[in-house]
Amino acid sequence: MTHYPHTIIATHRWLSLCKGFGDEPFIKSSSGTMIVPVNDAGEVLFVIEPRRVDGQPVLSLPGGGLNDDEDPADSANRELQEEIGFRANKLDFLAILNPAMRVADWMVHIYLARDLVPSKLDGDENYDITIERFPLATFEELIQSKRLMDATVISTLYMAQHFIERESAPQA
Repeated sequence: MTHYPHTIIATHRWLSLCKGFGDEPFIKSSSGTMIVPVNDAGEVLFVIEPRRVDGQPVLSLPGGGLNDDEDPADSANRELQEEIGFRANKLDFLAILNPAMRVADWMVHIYLARDLVPSKLDGDENYDITIERFPLATFEELIQSKRLMDATVISTLYMAQHFIERESAPQA
């Protein structure tokens, strides 16, 4: 793959707006994690956080940025503890995604978290996070009702569901 030089136009704590190929703008973000926490009842523990655009509540999954030299799995368990007050005894890596490949340089490490045990760490958010449980088996209802519209969250849920189905399928 050919890499083109880029110029930073503006920077925030974990995000930059840059000029890249063809002098077109793109977003560069620090790498992060997104986690599908599933409890023993088969429910996903969603987080409700304010949308950066307008402050409206958005249904999402726990996640956040990687600290310097932090292992993505360690980041996933840290984010779980900060955002939902649990850590996972079982953490399965699912994929690395780029939420907006054409216009962004942004890698998100995706995990499925199970065997959740209470464990709370202080987070870095300056707002309250609400938790909502919803069965993984019926999460498509959230899409149909337009409560869930984030493409990365939706693809992550499909990957987690597929991983669990493969894991529980009888071995031939």
